[in-house]
Amino acid sequence: MKLTIFSRLVIGYLAIFIFAAVVNVYSIMQFHRLKTVTNSILMVDNRLIENEQKLTDLFLSMVRNERKFIIIKDKELYDLFLLAKNDFDELLNETMLIASTGEVKNLIESIDQRYKRYQSLFQEEVTYLKSDQDYLADNYEREKETAVNGITDDLKKIGTISQHYTYKKIIKLNKSEDTAIKAAMGMTATSLVFILIISIFITINITRPLAAIKRKTREVAGGNFESDLKLSSPPEIKDLAVAFNSMCIKLKEIDRMKLDFFSLMSHELRTPLTSIKEGTNLLIEGLSEGEIAERQKRILKIMAEESTRLIDMVNSILDISRIEAGMIKYHFTQADLIPMINKVAREIEPLAETKNVKIEQNIIKKLPVVKVDIERILQVLRNLIGNAVKFTPKGGYVRVFAVPVEKGVKVSVKDTGVGISKENLTLIFDKFHQAMLTSTGKIKGSGLGLSYVKHIIKAHGGEVWAESTLGQGSTFTFTLPV
Repeated sequence: MKLTIFSRLVIGYLAIFIFAAVVNVYSIMQFHRLKTVTNSILMVDNRLIENEQKLTDLFLSMVRNERKFIIIKDKELYDLFLLAKNDFDELLNETMLIASTGEVKNLIESIDQRYKRYQSLFQEEVTYLKSDQDYLADNYEREKETAVNGITDDLKKIGTISQHYTYKKIIKLNKSEDTAIKAAMGMTATSLVFILIISIFITINITRPLAAIKRKTREVAGGNFESDLKLSSPPEIKDLAVAFNSMCIKLKEIDRMKLDFFSLMSHELRTPLTSIKEGTNLLIEGLSEGEIAERQKRILKIMAEESTRLIDMVNSILDISRIEAGMIKYHFTQADLIPMINKVAREIEPLAETKNVKIEQNIIKKLPVVKVDIERILQVLRNLIGNAVKFTPKGGYVRVFAVPVEKGVKVSVKDTGVGISKENLTLIFDKFHQAMLTSTGKIKGSGLGLSYVKHIIKAHGGEVWAESTLGQGSTFTFTLPV
């Protein structure tokens, strides 16, 4: 059983997903260990070190105030002693709660016992001092000194122990970090290799037949319609190859039909149209004004004009077909655009005068010389300027602009006609599309002129586009490279 592309992708991605899940679980476990050790350092050891320093400062403040009070008996010193005592009691209780080891707890209990003894001795002295009784001050001083030394030593030990444990945890943290990094790197490398293997496998099985289809597509684009594409796997690609071969057979048949149609158009349609046109012209020229009615003469002229229009349409269809089939040949030569623009303007001037439309030229006196097929560019200019005159109402104007641009020349034809709607503006260069006149709702021409313009300009390596606003006219622009 051959697996489809979808099945192969599902299996490959499922394997990658499972492997990635394992990697993520392991990584989460390692980082949880790191977080636990880090929190222990931040929440316990660092606080113990900070509390040790604060307890030491508070206790020494108590001792200083106590000794000064014994000497000068100032009540303010006693109040400062009590204030420091309250802070010391509160902080000592907090330190007992966060103590993480039995060794630290034992030290705190020792401090508490000595601290209570110190407080008792001082309160006894205060009682004697208030009653002005004599007492053995030296004995009290020695006992208090012993308690003070013991408390300060125990506080130092708490700081030393906390620093020691912090150091050990940092070492442990570094080891855990190294382990996590090595594990992550190892798992990542393994994942990349695993993913690479799966990707190569899937890619080979998909891209190899697609490459064959791509080569065959190029052959079809070059005119080779032989149905010789043979692919057996994956099933979707096989079905695509069968459909592609069927398409080639149809294209080959259509290509033959197209050639037959061209032959029919050139021999069966253009020849009788030309005969009708010439015969009509001979009738018009041979008949004197008195021998035929004006109405009949007008009908003959209409017949001649329509014959000419049909012949032009047939020629346009054949020209477009030859261009699309790559059968048209270009004869490029270095030329100046100004004489070509002047020539076309003179040709179309009679039509413009009939419609009372003025043709204006706004051309830089010296344009760069361009490499063009002169006859084809003349046809482009005839189409653009002729359309501008045709779609411009009486009393309007058509302006032709030609200016040098970077690495080329830009030519624009601007009219004051009816304009083109936005939806039509993107379609006017397509075959058989002709923008509808907003005033009459009628369509003029075959819709092949602008398609011809687009093909010719593209063949010269240039660009062509249109800009328009309804009721304000249109501007058609093309560029040609130097």
